Amino acid sequence: MKKLDYDQQDLWPFISGSMQSPVALNSQTAKRARYQAPLKFDYGTVAMYVHDTGRGLEVGHRGHAILNNRHFELQQFHIHTPSEHTLDDRTFAAEIHFVNQAADGQLAVVAVFAKLGRTSTVLGRVFSQIGQETLFSCDTSDLMPTNKSYFHYLGSLTTPPLSENVEWYVFQNPIEISTQQLAFLQDLYARNNRDLQPLKGRSLLYYEAD
Repeated sequence: MKKLDYDQQDLWPFISGSMQSPVALNSQTAKRARYQAPLKFDYGTVAMYVHDTGRGLEVGHRGHAILNNRHFELQQFHIHTPSEHTLDDRTFAAEIHFVNQAADGQLAVVAVFAKLGRTSTVLGRVFSQIGQETLFSCDTSDLMPTNKSYFHYLGSLTTPPLSENVEWYVFQNPIEISTQQLAFLQDLYARNNRDLQPLKGRSLLYYEAD
C-alpha cells in the first residue's frame, strides 16, 4: 500500500480552488452566530471495519446526524496526527473527522480535536481491530466533547481530490487521548495532516452552545 506523502503536498493532484481546508480558527475574529439549530447525532454503537488507507486510520461506521437542520448519513471517521485545523494558534495532538453525506451528495465533516490526557477506551478498541472486517462495539459519543460549541465554514476535503463545497463543523473543545495512544498513531504516520490553507475572505462562524 502506497502512503500519501505529506512531506510533498505541493505534488498532490489539485486543479485550483479558493475554498480549501484546513484553516486557522480564531475565536476572537470568528463571527458570533445565534445557536438556533443544535447539532444532533445518532451515530450508533457498532463499527464495521478499521483500515489503514494510506492516508490514515479509517473506521467504517453508520449513523445519522442533523446538521444545520438537514439530515446526513455518517460514512466513516478517520484520524489525523497532529491536528489539521489550529485553534488560536494551537495545534492539538490529533483531530478526528466524521465524514457525513446528505441524500443530494453534499458532504459535511464534523471535526473533533484531541489533546493529551486520559486514555480513550473507544480508540483503544479501534486500535485492536485494525485490519479486521468484523463488527465491534464502538460508541462514538465518547469521541465527542460534552460542550458542543463549534466553528463553521465552507471548505474542502483535506486529501486528494481536495474537493470543495464541503461543510465543516469543528468543535471548540477537545477530547482526550493518552500519550501511548498518540505514539501508536505516530508509529503508523509520523504526520498525516495537511498544511493550513488561506481563508481567502470566507465567513468563519462561531456557535456557542447553551
